[in-house]
Amino acid sequence: MSSKPSDADLPPAPVCSSPPCYAAEFPGYFGEGVALPDPAVIDGLNALLEAERAGAKVLAILRDELDARSPQRMLLERLQKDEGANAVRLYKTIRRLGGVASHDTGAFVQKTLAVDGLTARLVFLNKGQAWVVRKIDQVLPKLKDEAAREVLVEMRVSHLDNIAACEALLAGS
Repeated sequence: MSSKPSDADLPPAPVCSSPPCYAAEFPGYFGEGVALPDPAVIDGLNALLEAERAGAKVLAILRDELDARSPQRMLLERLQKDEGANAVRLYKTIRRLGGVASHDTGAFVQKTLAVDGLTARLVFLNKGQAWVVRKIDQVLPKLKDEAAREVLVEMRVSHLDNIAACEALLAGS
């Protein structure tokens, strides 16, 4: 008579005590096959990040010099919020892509403040906005990540809209 062994008669299953026991089952756990970020893309995104920080800072300074009810102030406040939001999005995008985000602010602040008068500063600001559009146009073809591309496309549209709004404000001055 053959007796079938019961579960109680079987030796206990081996117990793995830590996740590294399963590491070989997860590609990329030891760094193999993980794509490194393209340094040219990260550099381009960091240049944009530094420019957005500078734009947000200079717009806050220009905004705060104006009367609280001024239509110019309301526009500059909207532009400043756009620049700040773009800086945050760029920072998160760089980090998500595996890059190291810059903590610098571009020289645009000092350059803008060296210009005399609000009208001349707004003209200079628009030149900075146009520079950002050109920089985005340089980075976009190198960017393979769809979410990052979407961020840059939205930034580009935002800057073109802001340029048009500044031009309209300047035309009314």
